[in-house]
Amino acid sequence: MTNQSLAQETGAEPAQDRHFVTALARGLQVLAAFLPGEGSLSNQQLAQRTGLPKSTVSRLSYTLTRLGYLAQDAESGGYRPGLAGLSLAGGLLGSFDIRRVAGPLMRAFSQAHAISTSLGLLDGTDIVYLETCRSQARVSVQLSVGSRVPLATTAIGRACYAGLPPSEQAMLRPLLAARYGDAWPAHEARLAAAGEEARQRGFCTSFGEFEPDVMAVGVALPPLVAGHGAMCLNASGPVFAFDENDMAGRIGPALLALRDQIMPRK
Repeated sequence: MTNQSLAQETGAEPAQDRHFVTALARGLQVLAAFLPGEGSLSNQQLAQRTGLPKSTVSRLSYTLTRLGYLAQDAESGGYRPGLAGLSLAGGLLGSFDIRRVAGPLMRAFSQAHAISTSLGLLDGTDIVYLETCRSQARVSVQLSVGSRVPLATTAIGRACYAGLPPSEQAMLRPLLAARYGDAWPAHEARLAAAGEEARQRGFCTSFGEFEPDVMAVGVALPPLVAGHGAMCLNASGPVFAFDENDMAGRIGPALLALRDQIMPRK
């Protein structure tokens, strides 16, 4: 999650919505501020990431620690996610039966092509990784379950956007414009080009745009049942091992075949 508030990300207007629980939203903002793999964060750091007053963050971190959703580091005094959060994550991931189908197929794909593979879900203007399989190569892309990547600059995000109905793309554009500011017109043009790429090839690409040393292709998955959101799949590898021709000519078509294995067309 970016430093935008949850209300901004979802388009909610708390002041005009009597059903909106501001205290709950702020608590969730604090929990969403933690990134995979990093250490503890101080109240000052949490305040900077959430845009909330430090006094508010202090009360929220105290409450979340009492409930077990945060744990306080004895030496630094900072906070890290607590064990109570695992029950939420487990319940969420367990609801996606597709992971049980996709996991073994993704692992076989990663081993066969010496490339990392990820299954993602659209969340606001980000893609959240639900499943990741790293290759056995000496160097691989270091992203894990729960990692977030931006929609506009990644192959998996572009593929997801390209696979959305026009009405849902239209709902996303104001959020993307708010996120990228003056850079949005360039991103908007690139997303339009990605849509054309998806129509022609079936997949989208991002060659060194998200990270300079990462080559990636992405595909959108067919819609699941209502309420589960848009899902997508990617394959990514280091630039020294894959060039554009290899990614577009070999990995892209293979990823389309993997998608059809995971979710056979009716």
